[in-house]
Amino acid sequence: MSEDIFAKVLRNLTMDAAAGDAIRHLTDKGLTLSQIKETLTFPAPTEYIAEVMWDRLVETRKVWEPSPIPKPSPAPNFEIIEHRDRYGRKSFVQVQKESPEETYSPEDYVQYENILVISSALEQVFSLSDHIPLKDRSTGSHRDM
Repeated sequence: MSEDIFAKVLRNLTMDAAAGDAIRHLTDKGLTLSQIKETLTFPAPTEYIAEVMWDRLVETRKVWEPSPIPKPSPAPNFEIIEHRDRYGRKSFVQVQKESPEETYSPEDYVQYENILVISSALEQVFSLSDHIPLKDRSTGSHRDM
């Protein structure tokens, strides 16, 4: 395994000595990957050219290195409260919060049911308004729609 690592390091060192500076220079001049590959006299793999180009662009701040997307942290399910011991000394204690399921009260359900009743009544009013004749403004008579 150490021979593989040594071979890889030696290959990278050879490639960098042969073509690394040329790739960085041509990248600074604004050439594309295919143009750099055509310009080089030393045969370099496309993956190596792309890697050196990317490193140079990040180094010169022409391209920003993508940062890993932070994972959303779960909401802490604890809170810190003030506690006093029997001598009156203040300390802070971390306690477990109640889960959201436990915080609903019966009044919440009653309010939800009232909202449902009001919304169904509004739907009925709107459906009936289609059948109410409108007054024609020009003649003052009623007409059906």
